[in-house]
Amino acid sequence: MLATLVDIWRARPEFPFDYARYGELLAVFSIAYAVSAPFMGWFLDRVGLTRGMCLSVAVWALASFGSAGVHSFGALLWWRALLGAAEASGVSAMGKVSGGYLLPEERALGAATQQLGLSIGAGLAPRFAVFFAYGYSWRWTFATAGALSLAWIPVWIATARLIPPGVQPEAQKSASSMALLRDFRLWALAGANALGMTVYSLWTNWAPSYLIRTYRLTPPQAARYTWIIPLSAYFGAFAGGYVSYLWIRRGMEAVRARRRTCLLSASAALITAALPWIPTPALATAGISASFFLVTAWSTNLYTIPVDLYGAARAAFGVSVLVCAYGAMQALISRPLGSIIELYGFRPVCLALAFLPLASCALLYVRGFAGHTQSS
Repeated sequence: MLATLVDIWRARPEFPFDYARYGELLAVFSIAYAVSAPFMGWFLDRVGLTRGMCLSVAVWALASFGSAGVHSFGALLWWRALLGAAEASGVSAMGKVSGGYLLPEERALGAATQQLGLSIGAGLAPRFAVFFAYGYSWRWTFATAGALSLAWIPVWIATARLIPPGVQPEAQKSASSMALLRDFRLWALAGANALGMTVYSLWTNWAPSYLIRTYRLTPPQAARYTWIIPLSAYFGAFAGGYVSYLWIRRGMEAVRARRRTCLLSASAALITAALPWIPTPALATAGISASFFLVTAWSTNLYTIPVDLYGAARAAFGVSVLVCAYGAMQALISRPLGSIIELYGFRPVCLALAFLPLASCALLYVRGFAGHTQSS
C-alpha cells in the first residue's frame, strides 16, 4: 500500500513526498524491524505462538491507525517505526508454525502456503490504496488495514484451539535460543539473507514506482499491472518448496536439498539484470514477476534452513536472526536506493542487485555448514 501511496503523494500538495523521503521511510521501518527481530523471536519462543502473535498484531494494527492520522512526515516516521518493530514477529512466527506442524520435507511447501497470504495481500494492496485515495482519502487506506489486522486475532485464536501443533516445542530438549548465536551457520545464513533479499526488497517496495517512472504511467494505471507481481511470489515459493520436497523424498538430506534449490533459483534470477531494456509495461511486469518468482523460490528454502537445523523449540529465534539481517540490509540501502532512482532511474539498480542472490549462495557452502538437523 505504501509503495502505491508514494506516487499518489508525489502528485498532490497535501503531503509532499519524493523517492528520497520514501527511502528514508523504508530505512526507519527497517531499522526498527532489524533491531526488534531477535527480541521478537526470543519472545515467541518464550511465551508461545498464539499469545506472542496476537499481541504483535494488535500493536501493528495500532501503528496502522496512527499512520492514518498523521499530518507530517516526522509523525509518519514514528508510526512506521512502531509497525516495523511489531511486524518483525511475522516471519519468525511462520518458522515456528512450520516447526510445530510440518515434517521436514513439508516445511518449504508450508512456507509457500504462508507466502500465499502475503501474495494475496500485496496483490490487492495497490488497488486497495487507489480505491481509498481516489474515492475517499488516503488515510482510510491505513485505517482499514488496521481494522483487518484486528479481525485476524480472533480467527487465529479459534484456529489454534481447533488444530493444535503436532510437535510441542517443550517436548524438544535443546539449549536456550540465545545459544544459537554461537553457531557460525546461523551467521552464514544471516549474511546470505542480507545479500540475496536485496532483489526481494526491490520488488516489494519499488515495483509500482518502477512502472510509473519507467513507462510514465499514473498510479491507477500501474495498479492494473502490479497486482500480479506478488502472486508470482507465491508460485515461486511453491515451486522452490516443491523442488526441495522432491529431493528430500528421494533421500537427500534436508539442508543439502534446500542449498541446491537456492543455488538453482539464484542462478536463474540473473535475468533481473535484463529488465531495464524491456520495451512495454506489460512485458516489464512479466519480467519483474519472473525475477520475484525466482528470488522467492530461493528465500523460501533459505528461511526453512533454521527450522531444519534447530527444530520447533528454537525456530522463531533462528528465523528472527535472518529477519534482522533483512531489516538491517533494507535500512542500509533504502535511502541511497531512493536517491539513485530519483537521479538515474532503475537501470543501475537492476544491474547491481541481479548478482547478489547468486553471491549469497557461496555462504551456504562453507565447510561444515550442513551439520546436524532436528526432525519433527
